[in-house]
Amino acid sequence: MTTLSLQEALKMPRVRDENEIHMMLREALRLKGEWKRWLEDPECKADRKAFAEAIRNYNALKGVVQSLQWVLHHPAVEDPLW
Repeated sequence: MTTLSLQEALKMPRVRDENEIHMMLREALRLKGEWKRWLEDPECKADRKAFAEAIRNYNALKGVVQSLQWVLHHPAVEDPLW
């Protein structure tokens, strides 16, 4: 993975089209599902460190999904912070 410099990041376009946001939402939902399945796996539950990582990532992706749905004006999401 390449790290962008601040100058490179500032040159990047800041506007995403709706199709790109929908693609990001689908990917976030897919990843959230993978982490949920891993959380439910007995092997994960037996490993405290793996379980903590799975919960952290699952919860982070819940926030990503909610934020992307908010951007797309999903009726069930009034505020991405709640």
